[in-house]
Amino acid sequence: MTNKFYEWWKNHRRVITFGGFLTLLGLFVYPVIKEAKYKNTCIKLSEKGALNKFNIDNIEKTLLKETGLTIEELAKIEGFKNCVK
Repeated sequence: MTNKFYEWWKNHRRVITFGGFLTLLGLFVYPVIKEAKYKNTCIKLSEKGALNKFNIDNIEKTLLKETGLTIEELAKIEGFKNCVK
C-alpha cells in the first residue's frame, strides 16, 4: 500500500504542488479582486450621479473656460474622488 502511494506521489507531485500554490495564490488575491469590483461599481454609480448633477446645474460653459475639460471627463474625476479613499 505504501509503495503504491509513493509511486503515485512520485508521478504527480509537480502537478499537485503547482495546483496547491495556485489555490493559495487565489485565496490570497481574492479579497483584492473583490475590493476592486466594489470600487469600480462605486465609481460608475458616482460618475452617473455627478453627470446628472452637472447637466442639471448647466455649468458646461464655465467648466470649459476654467478647466478645458468636458462634463463627462469631470464626472469621471468626481466619481474617482468619491470612491477612492
